[in-house]
Amino acid sequence: MSLSPAFATAGSKPQDTLRLRSHENQRLRSLIYVLFLTLVVLLSAIESRAQNEGPESTTLVDESYSLKADREAFEELRKNIPANVKKDNDEKAFMDGLVSDLSRTPSEVRGKFSSIVNKKRDLFNKDMTKAREQFGKIQKKERDEFTKDLADKRKAFAKTKSTSDERKEFYDEHESKRKDFYENQKEKRDQFEADMRDKRKNFDDYIRSKTDEFNQLHRDYTKRFEENKKALADQKKQAELKKKQQQQDLEKEYEAIRKQDPTILGPTGE
Repeated sequence: MSLSPAFATAGSKPQDTLRLRSHENQRLRSLIYVLFLTLVVLLSAIESRAQNEGPESTTLVDESYSLKADREAFEELRKNIPANVKKDNDEKAFMDGLVSDLSRTPSEVRGKFSSIVNKKRDLFNKDMTKAREQFGKIQKKERDEFTKDLADKRKAFAKTKSTSDERKEFYDEHESKRKDFYENQKEKRDQFEADMRDKRKNFDDYIRSKTDEFNQLHRDYTKRFEENKKALADQKKQAELKKKQQQQDLEKEYEAIRKQDPTILGPTGE
């Protein structure tokens, strides 16, 4: 028994729809697979390059002082990239972001950079002050505990019967411990101050290098800004000339119309 044409056509539409959906799903899976492979290859290449360049370099300054853009949204994709490579990329993104928008004047760009550097310097100075205060508190606590301990031992020794030689030995040992303690504290303080000087030098060197890098970018930005400013001025001038020419052309047309003899219309209905 043969099917009518209308029934046959109606029956074929679901099959066509299924084939179309299957084809689209296959294309979508292929696209996702290609994107996944591209991401894997990119991350592998970056990691391989970092390994070939040698071990991770020593960071001169703490991460909190780094001049970098906020790129936390990409952390999941960048979790396998070495920290020093990510830091360099973030700092480059920060610098590029400062000089990418020609709508700001060069003085505004420099002001923004200086403002950020000053904030980082203030943060560094506060942390240095906090570290020095913390170190001073620790040493004071150690001195207080040591002094109390010696006082308790002297008080306890004074209650005992002792010979002259025993007293001499006790106080000699007492004085030796006191000297050793304060010499040890001085060594710790000298080492602490040396570390603080190294940190400040590293910070100053870092800021100086970033300032030199910014100055070069700023010179290029200033040149591009002036060229863009001139181009915009030329465009404005051309637009004004064009508008003026159009106005003159329009005035000529009106002048020609005004010079024509008026057309006298007869009474309505004639």
